[in-house]
Amino acid sequence: MLADNFGVSMYAICLFLLTIWWGRVWGDASACPYTHMEDVLEGRTSFKEMALRSWAELMGGCCVYRVVQFFWWLELAETHRGRAFEACNADLQVSPYLGAVIEGVATLLCRLASKTISEKEPRFGSYIDSFIGTSLVVAAFNFSGGYFNPVLATALKWGCRGHSHLEHIIVYWIGACAGAVLSIPVFKLPAVRRILLGEEADSKSKRE
Repeated sequence: MLADNFGVSMYAICLFLLTIWWGRVWGDASACPYTHMEDVLEGRTSFKEMALRSWAELMGGCCVYRVVQFFWWLELAETHRGRAFEACNADLQVSPYLGAVIEGVATLLCRLASKTISEKEPRFGSYIDSFIGTSLVVAAFNFSGGYFNPVLATALKWGCRGHSHLEHIIVYWIGACAGAVLSIPVFKLPAVRRILLGEEADSKSKRE
């Protein structure tokens, strides 16, 4: 709704600031299923816990949408009028398979950036991470919507006109999760670590 009423630029500014706020207040807490999938692959959690956390996040996301919808129904602002129960349109403007590639590649880049910042711990890491994530969202906005989070996409766009349920799953679940999972082996590649982490990472890998 923010982008519809005030433009993508205002949406990007708010997203940038909210991402920084989230990192400072909630730390490593996540509302995104693929972070738990990464934990499973790296042995930090079980498949059962991953499934339960993902289900809880999905239910939480859908409940939050209903709460927000209630405030829209109250029409406290001019921009809320008639929006609470109107039919929604999908943000997907390309084929489902291209949309899945866009969501997957962008999620891959986003996760690689986060892993790099986590290891290097630069002074303004949260700002850099937020800037990269926001830039990727804006870049994908007119193609797939730039969600990079299956729960967010499902809470906002499940059942909307413009794609079927299967297409939604392909783009926003399979695409994004595949990109996140792929970031694990990609980040371990010596060439990638040399590019992202510099010569120090290269020398460490040689000693190992």
